[in-house]
Amino acid sequence: MSNVILIKHPKNWGIDEDLVLKKAKKALKIKGLDGVELSVIFVGRKKAKDLNVTYRNKTYIPQVLGFPMDKEISSDGLIHLGDIVICTQKLKYEVEFQNSTIEKVLEEWMVHGVENLLI
Repeated sequence: MSNVILIKHPKNWGIDEDLVLKKAKKALKIKGLDGVELSVIFVGRKKAKDLNVTYRNKTYIPQVLGFPMDKEISSDGLIHLGDIVICTQKLKYEVEFQNSTIEKVLEEWMVHGVENLLI
């Protein structure tokens, strides 16, 4: 079975959706996951902070948040792993701060997000 990746983002987010899909698939492969549905949601600073305050009682703007759903196979044959929420501005900042590439940072964050869903 293969994995299903759902991506949600604002219209002018400035990141290649194919790259996100590639890095999400790689993160699932690194963690040995197959037959899962994963949602990746890109948000701005305000939404990221609001989610962090609401669900974690933390007042800072997070880089990555994980909202786990299921660890069991559902009736459609998939494990609905959950949502990874990434702050787009923090991602772009981190690329510059580390003098890195969007590919490298996105991959690290995607693996981290999947790990959060498996806890």
